[in-house]
Amino acid sequence: MQAHRFDPDIRVQQARELFDEGRDVPSQWVRDEVMRSWLRSREYGLSPVDQVLSNAMSRSELPHIRDRHQELMRYAEPEMHRLFRSLGSAGWVLACLERGGRSIRYLGNDSPHYKVLGSALSAGVDVSEGAAGTNGPGCALLEHRPTVVCGNEHFLHELRWLSCVAVPIFDPSGKLIGALNASKPYDGRPVGVLESVALTTRAVENRMVDDLSGALVLAIHFRPELTDSAMRGLIHFCEDGEVLGANPSARQMLDLDGLEQSLGGVCFTDLFSCHPDEVRRSQHHPIEVECHNGSRLYLRAESRGLAPVAATAIPETKQPSLLPPFFADATMTPLFEKAGRAFQHGVPILINGETGTGKEVLARWLHATGPTAKGAFVAVNCSAIPAGLIESELFGYAEGAFTGARRGGAKGKFEEASGGTLFLDEIGDMPVEFQARLLRVLQERTVVRLGEERARPVSFSLICATHRNLNELMEKGDFRDDLYYRVNGLRVLLPALRERADLDAMIDHLLVLATKPEAPPVLTHQARSLLKNHPWKGNIRELQQALNLGKALSSEGVIDVDHLPDEIKANSLPAEASAANAGMLAAAEREAVLAALEKHNNNVSASARELGITRATLYRKIKRFGL
Repeated sequence: MQAHRFDPDIRVQQARELFDEGRDVPSQWVRDEVMRSWLRSREYGLSPVDQVLSNAMSRSELPHIRDRHQELMRYAEPEMHRLFRSLGSAGWVLACLERGGRSIRYLGNDSPHYKVLGSALSAGVDVSEGAAGTNGPGCALLEHRPTVVCGNEHFLHELRWLSCVAVPIFDPSGKLIGALNASKPYDGRPVGVLESVALTTRAVENRMVDDLSGALVLAIHFRPELTDSAMRGLIHFCEDGEVLGANPSARQMLDLDGLEQSLGGVCFTDLFSCHPDEVRRSQHHPIEVECHNGSRLYLRAESRGLAPVAATAIPETKQPSLLPPFFADATMTPLFEKAGRAFQHGVPILINGETGTGKEVLARWLHATGPTAKGAFVAVNCSAIPAGLIESELFGYAEGAFTGARRGGAKGKFEEASGGTLFLDEIGDMPVEFQARLLRVLQERTVVRLGEERARPVSFSLICATHRNLNELMEKGDFRDDLYYRVNGLRVLLPALRERADLDAMIDHLLVLATKPEAPPVLTHQARSLLKNHPWKGNIRELQQALNLGKALSSEGVIDVDHLPDEIKANSLPAEASAANAGMLAAAEREAVLAALEKHNNNVSASARELGITRATLYRKIKRFGL
């Protein structure tokens, strides 16, 4: 077979030379997933000069592998033909592979590169990583995620003329059953078909889920309008409410795999806070519910007889309030007022805080009291969007841009936020390659949908949030400096619950909320002491769950130590030792605080800096010690 000539990626080529010589490879020279695969390929005992393309099954064996996987092909083949009609003229060929790495269906006879590509992907060829080293479908099947491998990233010299784009296929039970791969000769340019292959794979998975014929079928998504799109999650329930199966999107949104491992059979009530009838009664309008993992999703009963849901964002219906967004003492109120004034004048807000400190609650309050309150509040979790779908999610797409694209196309989140507020949650987790795209949108205030060339104007207020240290990320090269200065108009730091001066009052406030309209239970002294001294890594969200459990287990209106979660009770010391230690520590702590205040003439900021704590923590200690 004659290799296709191209200009290699010099940096990857140099990295490979170092690797083959057994020397260290700079981490930035080659992608992590490629390096992992190179190391595995070496462990398999493969040599770069091995020949594998000739190791196909015999003609007599092919019918057997096709028979074993005819169910997969029944769902995959129609979608493969649709994708090939779109990509074939650009030189791409397609292959569907079973989970062991054997090609079971190849489309590409009409491709101008058929002669050279056919031998690599024709039915029966084994391209599993153990047989063929680093390659797109081999890595996708092993790592269970979309994979792109181009040119010198392949382990074998025999495959270095290829570009491979592969996406794994999962059945409704979450089991890996195969992969879909697109390949063409590598010409040194970046590939741009991952989105199309990923959406085609999703269409295959949705076909399998559709055949389950559950008594209740739900379409779910973080955005209401996308419960009627190719990007929706689908989950089927039988008559008794148990999960029959779901597509990977639903499994990811609901953390379904982990829940099935811990519970075995999973029912509707294990997943959602509402009753199934509430969803059935609202078939034409997605309803927002809280899920078992703390997220909030929109649910819509899936029915082929329903009219499609309009692709428009649902605006906030709550009336704006000038009250603080959540319970807080006087030390935090100026923080919210300052943020509100800045946001009113179009200044972008960057919210820092640990998970569970209320970043989205603050963002929604800023929107409701801000200049774009009449528009939609569009939240984007930058860490939750699959890499293969982030472009269509953010920028939208044109009609016919890929298999499964909706008639007339669809808006992305940037367009949905136009006239309202865009909330970029966990922006520190946004892939670097998309940070440049985001920066351009913020600078030019225009977006171009996938599959279009026309720029569309957008205008929105901007709020970003992250639990990560963006300064550290910038030093590592994982966050762009220019984007940081674009989004950091005013930085708001939400303190961790353990640092708040109003922790005691917060406990009482959440108890009242958890028991309305009933009278709240009473905490024993020991139970309250444990709550006040717990580190609260999950912050307000963790405290809410602890109080909910305490209420559920309480007897005669009293919450005692035994009613609290085990991880909180684990911090309990024997009563005598606890009292003695607490007294000694409190006395020493009081003296340190008093000395710092006297040294700095009661200047709280200066005293807090000397003690190495936040101002909020110092205010809490002043109140506690009566200083």
